[in-house]
Amino acid sequence: MLLLHTWDLSWRSLLGTKMHFTVTLFWLLALFKVVEDQELFTPRPPILDVGRYCREHLWFNKRQHRLCELHPNLVPSVKEGAIEGIQECRYHFRHKRWNCPLSNITAVFGSNRLRTRNREMAYLQSMVSAGIMFHVTRSCESGDVFDCGCDTRYPQVNPPGDWTWGGCSDNIRYGMYFTRQFVDASKEGERSFDAMTKHNYEAGRQLIVNNMGKKCKCYGVSASCTSRVCWNSMPKLREISSMLTEKHTRAHHVNYSKKKAKLVPIQERERHTKQDLVYLMPSPDYCEANRRHGSVGTRGRLCNKTSTGVGGCELMCCGRGYQTMIRTVTESCHCRFYWCCYVECETCKRQEELQLCN
Repeated sequence: MLLLHTWDLSWRSLLGTKMHFTVTLFWLLALFKVVEDQELFTPRPPILDVGRYCREHLWFNKRQHRLCELHPNLVPSVKEGAIEGIQECRYHFRHKRWNCPLSNITAVFGSNRLRTRNREMAYLQSMVSAGIMFHVTRSCESGDVFDCGCDTRYPQVNPPGDWTWGGCSDNIRYGMYFTRQFVDASKEGERSFDAMTKHNYEAGRQLIVNNMGKKCKCYGVSASCTSRVCWNSMPKLREISSMLTEKHTRAHHVNYSKKKAKLVPIQERERHTKQDLVYLMPSPDYCEANRRHGSVGTRGRLCNKTSTGVGGCELMCCGRGYQTMIRTVTESCHCRFYWCCYVECETCKRQEELQLCN
C-alpha cells in the first residue's frame, strides 16, 4: 500500500519533470526486480563489536580473519553460501553411496575440514565456492552491504526491440572478487592439494559467470507497458548445482607436476579447462564407514529393490543384501473444505514397505 501511494504521489507531482521521474522509475524497477527475482531480503542487525564477532569464527585462518575485520557484513553471506552449497551436495548425492554426510561449515573450512582428493571433494569444493559467490553477489543488491551495490555496467548494444538495459543487475564482478579473496585463502601448504583446491574453487565460480542470463520485464501505470527493462541475472543455485553434478561425472584425473608447478592430465588426450573439475586420487567404494574419506558407509541405508541404478539395493548395499521392514504411516486423508473457512480431514493409516542395507 505504501509503495502504491508513493508511486501515485510521484506521478502526480512530477508529471512533466522527465529527469526526476526517470530517477524515481529506476529505483522502483530495481526494487521490483529484487522482489520478483529472489526472496525478500531481511535486514541484518549491525555488528557492533567486529573484533569479537570475527574471533568467534574459529575456522577462520589469519587472512580470512583479516577479511572479516574489513568486511564483517559479508561474513553472513559467506556462511549462508557454504551451508547452502553443502545442502545442494546432499540433495544431489542423496541416492548414492557417498551421500555428502556433512553438517556444518567446518567440514569445508578450518583445521578439521575434509581433506580427501577424489572427485567427490572436487564437487564439494566447486559447489561451496559457487554457493558463497552466489550469496555474496545477492547481498550486494540487498542494501545491507556498503562494499558493493547493483551492477550498472551494461552492454553497449541494447536488447532487441524496444527493450533497454536498466534495473539492478547481479554484481558478479564483486562477488567473484571477494570470493576469490576469501575462499582461496584456505590453503593446506601442500602444493598438489592446494592446486587442486584452487582449480575447483575457480571452476565453481566460472560456471556462474558463463551461465549469466538476461531477464526482462515490462513496467507501467495501470497495466500499460511504458518501460521495457532488461538486466543481467545469475542462474538459480539449484541450476548451478545440477550443472556441477554433471561435471562431477566427467571430472578429470590429474597429477601435480613439480617441474611445471601445475596440474597435468594423466592421459595426454584428456586435457582439462578451467571450467572442468579435477581430482588427484580415485574414489573408494564408500561401502564401509571411513572418517578419513568422509564416508558413513551404506549399512542401514534405504534402497530401492526395484531399481538397477545407483539407488538400487544391489549397488547401494555393496552385495551384502538387505532387509525388508514394514511400518505404519498415519496421515490426513479425504480432506474437505467448508465455507467459510476451514478444512476437515480424516485420519488414515497405511502400511509402507522399506528396504534397508545389511
